[in-house]
Amino acid sequence: MKKDRFNSRLREYVKQEISPRVEERQFISAIYASFKTVLNNSCIQIGSYPRFTATRPLHDLDILWILGSWNEQSYNPSETLKELDSKIKEEYVNPTDYDLEVSPPQSHSITITFKDKTEEVFSVDVVPAYIFSKNEFNDDTYKVPEILRKGRGKKRTEYYQKLLSEQKEMDWIISDPRGYIEIAKNVNQPNTDFRKTVKFAKTWKNSCKLKDDNFDLKSFHIEQVITSYFQEASSLTIFDALFRFFVNLPQLLETAQIKDRANNDSYIDEYVNNLTRGQKERIIEARDCFLIKLEEFSENDEVENLLDACFYRRASYSEQYLFDFQIPTLLDDSYSFEIFGEVQEREGGFRRFILDKIGFIPIDRKIKFRIKGNPPNVDLFKWKVKNDNSSQEPRGEITDHQTKNDPEHSKYMGNHYVECYAILNETCVAKARQNVKLKS
Repeated sequence: MKKDRFNSRLREYVKQEISPRVEERQFISAIYASFKTVLNNSCIQIGSYPRFTATRPLHDLDILWILGSWNEQSYNPSETLKELDSKIKEEYVNPTDYDLEVSPPQSHSITITFKDKTEEVFSVDVVPAYIFSKNEFNDDTYKVPEILRKGRGKKRTEYYQKLLSEQKEMDWIISDPRGYIEIAKNVNQPNTDFRKTVKFAKTWKNSCKLKDDNFDLKSFHIEQVITSYFQEASSLTIFDALFRFFVNLPQLLETAQIKDRANNDSYIDEYVNNLTRGQKERIIEARDCFLIKLEEFSENDEVENLLDACFYRRASYSEQYLFDFQIPTLLDDSYSFEIFGEVQEREGGFRRFILDKIGFIPIDRKIKFRIKGNPPNVDLFKWKVKNDNSSQEPRGEITDHQTKNDPEHSKYMGNHYVECYAILNETCVAKARQNVKLKS
């Protein structure tokens, strides 16, 4: 599929299937307005929603409650939160038809849950904050409790319990939510593919998390990586940005690399330093599966299939794909071609013949793989020999100009194949396959 067509389909899918609907945005607006009233307008929305990078369905909202200015003394807003708890129960006007449940206030946050009978529909966390300084946009930065770094729900509860058991006080950190909102706005203004790319990648991450709860790639990390791509090249398309993100993902997991806007001594991706080897391998397996599907994507495929999380463990260290060479696959019919396998003569009366489409061949024969007729005018042809994953020698290496062995030698039972890729301007514009099925 040509890039323009691929970009068009990706954009349309994000718009129709991933971005929050009008009624969801209206729901959020009504809830936030109701909290602004009870918090005397001394609050701001934070997180992906005010950056317009949120995906549906929308489940929660974080609100910073501005209590004043920071002056280096020890803060414990628990009493203020208890007062807010009482105020919400007495004065809050619920703009929805859902039942309201206010959780007992923790020392540094309070959670309000909207329920349909017993089922949670939406939740709001109100977290206290103190004005700390100004950023380069002349917007306020804040001191906030470290609980904001701990995700939501169960993770925050576990962190509270950990502090309690260790008899430690909550740390306060510098945060610049307004700065991140401004950056997202400025990056998206010349190119709306920025937010679409972020939403698509985050939806993939969420799909992986549903399949494996131990999948610990962070949404904010994804967003900031993609932000940096569009800051470097404002004309980037959604396809190019997604391809770059997934190709670079293994390197992004090696060590923390992205400094926090509010504190140059801190990294927003610091969590990767604590991921186990198994967790990193799992993320890479999911990434490989996504990129394999992207390589094989055709006009008849559905975009949603790309977001159906899967995990692929390579059968051998030699197994390669075009994305390992940073080569995207965008097929163009004007460069199509075919390949064939010519089985060589062998002593004992075994004659030369051409493999059919199924590719049946006995063991211990030699095969030369060639392009049929006049090859298309491209920069380079790459060849891949892929043995059955269950064979004694799985293989899967990619080489330039010809297969690794010329001729190849049929040795192992199984369903194998050889592929050839036509590379033009560092993009695969056409490919052809010859099946090789070994029988006894």
